[in-house]
Amino acid sequence: MRLRDGAVGAAPRLAGQSGAQMTRVSTRGGFSTLSVAPGREGEVLERLRDDPAVESAELNTLKQPLYIPVDEHFDRQWDMPMIQAPKAWNKSRGAGVTIAVVDTGVAYEDYAEFGRSPELSQTFFVYPFDATDGSEHANDENGHGTHVTGTLAQDWDAFGTAGLAPKAAIMPVRVCESFGCASDAMADGVYWAVDHGADVINVSLGGPFVSQIERDAFQYAEDHDVVVVAAGGNGGGDLVGDANLDYPARIETVISVGAVDRLADRTVYSNWGEHEGADPGAHVMAPGGNTHQDLDGDGFNDGIRQNTYAFTCGSAERSYKDFAECSYYGTSMATPHVSGLVALLLSLHPDLTTHEVRQVVSCATAAIGDEEGSGDEDFDEQTGWGLVQAADAISDVDDNGIVDCLDQPPPFIVSIDDAKMRPGERVQLSLEAQTPWPGVNRYEVGLTFDPFVAKPVGCTPREGTTCDFGDEHVAVSGLLDQPLFGNFRLAYIEFEAVSTSNAFSSVHLFASGTSARLPDIGLSIETTDGSVRISQPVPTLFGDLDCDKKVVAADAIAALRSTEGVEAFCGDQGDVDCSGLVGALDGLAIVAYLAGVTRPQVVDCPPIGLSLAPEPSPTPTPSPTPTLTPTLTPTPS
Repeated sequence: MRLRDGAVGAAPRLAGQSGAQMTRVSTRGGFSTLSVAPGREGEVLERLRDDPAVESAELNTLKQPLYIPVDEHFDRQWDMPMIQAPKAWNKSRGAGVTIAVVDTGVAYEDYAEFGRSPELSQTFFVYPFDATDGSEHANDENGHGTHVTGTLAQDWDAFGTAGLAPKAAIMPVRVCESFGCASDAMADGVYWAVDHGADVINVSLGGPFVSQIERDAFQYAEDHDVVVVAAGGNGGGDLVGDANLDYPARIETVISVGAVDRLADRTVYSNWGEHEGADPGAHVMAPGGNTHQDLDGDGFNDGIRQNTYAFTCGSAERSYKDFAECSYYGTSMATPHVSGLVALLLSLHPDLTTHEVRQVVSCATAAIGDEEGSGDEDFDEQTGWGLVQAADAISDVDDNGIVDCLDQPPPFIVSIDDAKMRPGERVQLSLEAQTPWPGVNRYEVGLTFDPFVAKPVGCTPREGTTCDFGDEHVAVSGLLDQPLFGNFRLAYIEFEAVSTSNAFSSVHLFASGTSARLPDIGLSIETTDGSVRISQPVPTLFGDLDCDKKVVAADAIAALRSTEGVEAFCGDQGDVDCSGLVGALDGLAIVAYLAGVTRPQVVDCPPIGLSLAPEPSPTPTPSPTPTLTPTLTPTPS
């Protein structure tokens, strides 16, 4: 704020009346800076601008370093802006995260006939492993893994192209030979990556079958909170997308990736479909391109450009030391965009679980066909949750350390209107509250206001609620027998104007709810990757809901539907969706609450190993010796 001439001494008064702290006084600039609680900025600005001592008041806005790669051909990387990478780079570039590239190997070292890609000269490599022969030289004999690594973490320098997470460490894990990528090498490669500190495993490989040893390896990654991202597949030999995802992308705990083209539409070759398990899974889209197209008319094909072996895109001589900028396309090329996004996220929030990462990746998406990004997308059979958006994935608008996709609304929201009064006039204001089902039965609310403008002179609380007020404070608290939910009134509070001015005075009130508590529903609940386990039986439920097994959303819905009177309950409570979208935790809370009121007979305990939820469709029998193949098609740049 800037004060008018002759009003320099008013700054402390204004800070005190605003409930703010003065953090800067600039003698050269003639302004002062006030710090206020989040959410009060508009209120305090209005108050300051209304004060005759203030010449001007404005927000103290932020600027950010704008990190844009200086690489010569970054302007040809249409894929990076499409997923909001430049905006995300202002906050994260993947530092502290290790990505295992489980692939054909990587051109990461000068060794024997192999050379290090000049575009990976500054990339940090850790714990290389060749799962095909057990050595620690995971050199690339194909070019595919090197291209994938470029999208992930290629240097930001004056040459070529740039990577999405250039500060991340890369763990090269070779699992492919000339004939393909065998199950045993894949399994050992995954175990190696997990045991040597990988945070993310990128699998730009796929095939129609999966072996049990691979399933066990990917479950091992899940059990150790290592995120796995895999290519959805390129439609087989005809390059027309099929209605079945490849393996391992189809596995329930794997993030599967489909491909979009230069216009952010699903490519013709991209596979689609749901994951194994009851839920559709984390299937998202990312730029995969098409080297046979130039949809933007810039004179360059619409493939994904990165540095790899020159012989893969035009050079006649097969050499592992000659490199070029090559355009590839496929879901293999889309996959590292998602793995890189996960690295940006984990760099800022390393304690996120794999389940939480999948939630964020599925949430932070844009509608397919919108290359600028326009918010999240409902699940679609062919395009999953939509096109991934890196900046949205790491966004934390309220700066509370929780990304917006995981930041749940507060359980207790309170509000009260402002009012204008003449000196000596009184006004009665309503303190309102809102809380989701199943409500709160204990709460405390504090009101702050300017004591030089008005003072509280009365309070009429609802039953079970008490008021405490003085010249400069009002506190409202409640301890109820029955929980409140939805919208309700806590109290009427009466204020009297104390200003000596003849003009109307504005009473600005800031209400903050604290200590809101959900009712004790008699359950001890542990949450593990989105499922819920009841660890203590509830007598009113006539035993344990599901024999101490993990309870998923379908279990809670089945119990709700078997409860007498549930249809009326569903119709009355707008926040409860009885069609199948209610979450397990909410469902159990509702079941327990209803049980305490109506004592419904829920289902008998099934035998151990069974579930109340429908069994998933049987998995196709795997072939005796399945192999995986890289899902790419290289084309000259």
